[in-house]
Amino acid sequence: MTEPVFIAGLRITPLSLTEAVDAFLSDAEKGNPRVYAFVNGQSASLRRADNDYSRALDDPRTLGLVDGAAVEIAGRLRGLKSIERCPGPDFFASAAAAAQSSGVSFFLLGGKDGVADQVAERLVSENPGLRIAGTLCPPFGEWDEQTSAGFVAAVLESGAQALWLGVSAPKQEVWATQYAQRLGIPTACVGAAFDFIAGTVPRAPKWMRSARLEWLFRLGSEPRRLWRRYLVGNTVFIIDFIRFGARKA
Repeated sequence: MTEPVFIAGLRITPLSLTEAVDAFLSDAEKGNPRVYAFVNGQSASLRRADNDYSRALDDPRTLGLVDGAAVEIAGRLRGLKSIERCPGPDFFASAAAAAQSSGVSFFLLGGKDGVADQVAERLVSENPGLRIAGTLCPPFGEWDEQTSAGFVAAVLESGAQALWLGVSAPKQEVWATQYAQRLGIPTACVGAAFDFIAGTVPRAPKWMRSARLEWLFRLGSEPRRLWRRYLVGNTVFIIDFIRFGARKA
């Protein structure tokens, strides 16, 4: 496994998309309760505001993958020439394609009413051999211990070998780390990937993704909701890159 590095004080494991998918499916087959987190510019401001999130990213069970263009560019500036993005939606789609031959089964937890089922239907349609052990749409708001225990029980009873968590950050990463050992399987915290795959939220065209402009498409699509994420989040990330560089925050 590639050793983690620090970019703007954030702990990153610079795996390629293929390497990350291989690691995830291997963890699923072995029952390794690792947490896969997708790190972007907003992660810097979230880390400052939420100590639980900061601890989740620093947890040795967590693989922080390069999700945002800001993290990729900062990594190259600090000399990581081979670093590349591993966006959550691409990771999800690639893992589903690979799992249809490996036989690894998935549980989908997240999204609004019906979204997880739509994701499952699309993934199975595109990957006929894929096994979806179960889906669950969680309630909005905080999850108390009883609610969380119910989620864990549902995942365990399904026999799933890997969990996909489609909830906003930092909630999903904190929850996944807290319940990793009880789940006993890897968890991928892919957030909005549920909506993109289900088709309930449009994703940037491929040319914009290739040009590292997906953030601009999302900002233009939902400016009132996302302006803080991209403008404030990336500003904090730049400040932390100057402040911490390749050191731990």
